[in-house]
Amino acid sequence: MPAPLAHDLLRDTTRFLLRQDSVEALCQAGLAFLAGQLDATLALLHLRESDVTYRLRSHVGEHPLLAVHELQVMEASWEAQLQAGAWISTPVPAPSWTGPAERNYARLGARHLVNFGLYSGPRLIGTVNLLFDCERPELSDLDVLGTVGALWGTLISRMQAQQEVAAREAMLRVVTEQGSHLLSVIDDQGVITYQSSASDELLGYPAEFMLGRPYDGAIHRADRPAVSEALAQLRREPGGSVTLPLRVRHAQGRLVWLEVNARNLLHEPAVRGIVIHLRDVTDAHATQRHLERRVQDLTLMHDTGRQLQLSRSVVDVASGLVQLIQERLGHPYVQVGRVLPDGSVQAVARAGGAAPSSALPPGRGLIGACVSSGVTLCVPDVRLDPRYVARHPEVRSEVTLPIRINGALWGVLNVESPQVAAFDASDVRALETVVSQAGAALGNVTLLDDLRRSRDELRAAYNETLEGWARALDLRDRETEGHSQRVTGLTVALARRLGMAEEELVHLYRGALLHDIGKVGIPDAILHKPGPLTEEEWQVMRLHPRMAYDVLRPIAFLRPALDVPYAHHEHWDGGGYPRGLSGEQIPLAARIFSVVDVWDALRSDRPYRAAWTEGQAREHLLAQSGRQFDPQVVRAFLGLLDELGDAAQEWP
Repeated sequence: MPAPLAHDLLRDTTRFLLRQDSVEALCQAGLAFLAGQLDATLALLHLRESDVTYRLRSHVGEHPLLAVHELQVMEASWEAQLQAGAWISTPVPAPSWTGPAERNYARLGARHLVNFGLYSGPRLIGTVNLLFDCERPELSDLDVLGTVGALWGTLISRMQAQQEVAAREAMLRVVTEQGSHLLSVIDDQGVITYQSSASDELLGYPAEFMLGRPYDGAIHRADRPAVSEALAQLRREPGGSVTLPLRVRHAQGRLVWLEVNARNLLHEPAVRGIVIHLRDVTDAHATQRHLERRVQDLTLMHDTGRQLQLSRSVVDVASGLVQLIQERLGHPYVQVGRVLPDGSVQAVARAGGAAPSSALPPGRGLIGACVSSGVTLCVPDVRLDPRYVARHPEVRSEVTLPIRINGALWGVLNVESPQVAAFDASDVRALETVVSQAGAALGNVTLLDDLRRSRDELRAAYNETLEGWARALDLRDRETEGHSQRVTGLTVALARRLGMAEEELVHLYRGALLHDIGKVGIPDAILHKPGPLTEEEWQVMRLHPRMAYDVLRPIAFLRPALDVPYAHHEHWDGGGYPRGLSGEQIPLAARIFSVVDVWDALRSDRPYRAAWTEGQAREHLLAQSGRQFDPQVVRAFLGLLDELGDAAQEWP
């Protein structure tokens, strides 16, 4: 499954589970939601009943044989496979299946199985099996299910514990009217007419102090509109009830989260009011926020690993890291900086404004302090830290972390927030994991850069050597001095015009430089003869393409360049040498080069004749089109000459 879809599955499933308010909803609705997301035909959720038995708690879909799976006996080997965070995706029937035949999911019509455990801490409390009636190979990359299983199991365990606590609290309320829950009654105007003794503990105000006051005096201003609307609706429903969360300001200044259950008994003569039961859920709300932030951290780490694996440069890694932190954690100011040799820090990627053109001087600001110490710095309020260098006036807290490659300091990650104490220990641990992943990715791309640089340097050395060989050949054959450099440039330009791939142009370039390498084996008496060659001398001269083949063939990196030295004297009509190839039997590189080679020879002075005019040379190429030369190559070359104009005479 592609990384964006896996991330969406993790996000959407997490949000859905966190909205459920009972164990039954977590089991049934949660299973139905996940089955719907993955298009499962049948889904089963079992919860632990004893040390070895798991009972079917909910299922999606029906099958006549489903009752066989009502109770599962978990073998030790099966439980060992379901380690925390692990999951299974396998065809059905699985090749490794060793259980009883009647329990094989193939009997339920399954062709593919996805299975993962529900964990509360290290304890396996249940399993989820998603069955599909067709093969689903695309589900082979769903490691987010490990995170889903950990959250799901934790929520179920916590809600089971909360239900047990609620049951005990109900029993205690029957025994005594005293307790930690607050009971209030308000009249039709919203004035408090009764307040239980828990008011002092829950709100910090004695019950007597609250009587006769408006009910919303201590409610957080952000929650007042929703509470007012809910109570207005409740007043119109005699006997109706409503449940909602809200925040109140304790007398000591702290915020308290309350779960409010209100019932309209205004019509009851004995009450004449709205009865409100308030329960402190601050700890539970903090736990839920902790779970949400933990999922947020896990999502960030998961996405960081995935995205940074695809990066191919230092800027890719830095920009990807900045974008992920800004999107996943919501902090507006994020920067990745590289430590320069003098200890200054230059921004590589940055969110919340353009990167500065100059580097931050050594030791300056919290970034400089992090570079100097080599350890993470987390400052709850930067206005109280004299080291802080302000860039944005609204920033209040900052965390700066060193980024290392193979243990050596490479740079820093700097995250700033407009909130005081925006980063806790969990945030810092998550970011330290992220910068560790970034350091590994930076190490990989740095190694790739070094390899590319070495490759380019080696390629340049090869080409310089070949150019030296070509100059030496031209110097030996005094009639053609500078010929190799001229024809090489024109040949590459013509090949590019004909659509030859860039990687093939490298070999064409080398072959053109060395097209006459075979002449090193031709005696000077023949090579430098001022007059016409005899037939015997021509037989020797025609050996130079074969000599070029013998010279270059043993050199591995020059083997792809052999087409030009070996075949540039072949003719389109088959009348050339050394092999008598014709038409498209002749390699394209050789067909291209042969036209440029003859053009340059005709346009150059020789001891036995003056250079031809451009018109004479064009007429010769046209006359030999279809005989010595490929007609398509001749047309393309003449078009190239028209484009170059006078510049063609000075090429390259």
